Amino acid sequence: MEYFIESKSNSKSKRYVESLLPTLLEQLRLTKSRKMLHIMLDKDCENHGVTMDLTEMTGCYLIVLRPSRNFTELGMTLAHELVHVKQMASGLLKYGSHGAVYWRGKKYGKKIKYLDSPWEIQAFSRQELLFRRAIES
Repeated sequence: MEYFIESKSNSKSKRYVESLLPTLLEQLRLTKSRKMLHIMLDKDCENHGVTMDLTEMTGCYLIVLRPSRNFTELGMTLAHELVHVKQMASGLLKYGSHGAVYWRGKKYGKKIKYLDSPWEIQAFSRQELLFRRAIES
């Protein structure tokens, strides 16, 4: 998977993300994907991170991360968001119209709580191990 990292201000965070990304992509078996990954470090991001599937329009997945001085938090968020990329790339997670989300073919509406959604449960359960393996390599 080819990737591009964009940062308007925090070059330390950009270099840190660049250092983790190859190992994280390898762990998630995304290295051979033909899709592009665009990562933006944006201090105005309201959440720690967000992932969007723009493959139909642009051929890429977009991850927006809020840069942080706490590199552990930034690395864990990157790992978490990359799990979502893997979920989308493998067809487990799909976004429909009007806020509908499909997980393994089952439709979920807007009413499901964030921490109760199966795609978030999976991402949270995998993020720490992915991150720890990335920093050890």
